[in-house]
Amino acid sequence: MEKLYDLARGTVRLEISGAEPEQILNFCAQNGVEFWDTSPKADFSVQITIHAADYPLVQSQNGKNGIELRLIAAKGGKNITASMKRRLVLCIGIGVCIVLLAVSSLFVWRIDISGNDTISDGVILRALSECGVDNGAFWPALSSDEVRSDMLMKLPDIAWLSLNVHNSCAEVVIHERIAKPDIVNEAEYADVKAAKSGYITKLSVLEGKALVSVGDTVSKGDTLISGTMDSETADERQVHAMGNVQARTWYEINAQTPMYESVKTEKGHSKTSLSLVFGKNLIKFSTDSRNNSASCAKINKLRYAALGKTFTLPVGIIKQETTEFTLQKQRIDENAATQRLKQNLLSELKRRIGDGSVSQTSFSVSKTDELLTVTLRAECIENIGVEYDRKNDRS
Repeated sequence: MEKLYDLARGTVRLEISGAEPEQILNFCAQNGVEFWDTSPKADFSVQITIHAADYPLVQSQNGKNGIELRLIAAKGGKNITASMKRRLVLCIGIGVCIVLLAVSSLFVWRIDISGNDTISDGVILRALSECGVDNGAFWPALSSDEVRSDMLMKLPDIAWLSLNVHNSCAEVVIHERIAKPDIVNEAEYADVKAAKSGYITKLSVLEGKALVSVGDTVSKGDTLISGTMDSETADERQVHAMGNVQARTWYEINAQTPMYESVKTEKGHSKTSLSLVFGKNLIKFSTDSRNNSASCAKINKLRYAALGKTFTLPVGIIKQETTEFTLQKQRIDENAATQRLKQNLLSELKRRIGDGSVSQTSFSVSKTDELLTVTLRAECIENIGVEYDRKNDRS
């Protein structure tokens, strides 16, 4: 603080030369002139620092009693004001930039999303835009509670959301909803029926009456476990049938792909164009109608100017890379296509059987002039029993 005070008042560095330079030091002490940083430089020379306001008084002793005073340096005070006057335009520019920076920090120029796994960033950004959270939004007017309520209504898969704004960056944290487990209502009467045809290998009844046995072959829709229980002393009792029915099942799944495909071939070197983004306005530096055809591949990259992670400025550059191409029809690689179709078929089989297991598989390949067909035949072990509410029969 003392240095800032001295800089504001202004300081002067003097060199005192003569037979008795200490006379000036005595003069300063007698007249209340503050001096510091006293350092001898020669046998009859010493340097001191005083405030600029005291310089005329000390300078009046120059030449008296063989004393010579020489100004070495002057800092602060009026020198700062004079320097600012000489650089008025620069100072005004710096001031305007500071004001613009402060104003721009009140608007959202970057949105960071985290915590989403199944919901894409694009879906969340569109919903946020409808709720008023978008580039250029005046964030002091935003209500986190209102945004949260609107987002939960627009996207039911979101369980919880938080919105935090730091200067010009909005941070959105998503917590997705966890699917509720199936809850069995034992008060509802239900049977267990076959979801698929198969050969029963294992039967486990938790509630109800088994209508089939191990070794039976059943068709889709057959009742496996009935919710009607016999009683020797009373009428039939209705229960919610439950159980696990493991059966051997068989699948035949086909997948096809064309024998010819269209391949993109670049016509030449890619072209790069730049555009300036200022707020919500786009300024294109160049336009080329030849690159607006459907036979062009375009990649856009947007980068905003930022001061570290604190401020994101409303100024950015869009770099667009455009590549022209032609479409050529050529025959596919049959081996690669066959392997790809086999993997797709196995994935589809796994999706259909769920927690079941695959006992054996076989593939067959056929082709025509236009199509390549791969057929998967598989034998699996899986639970084919599904609970069937009897209300469906009454409706």
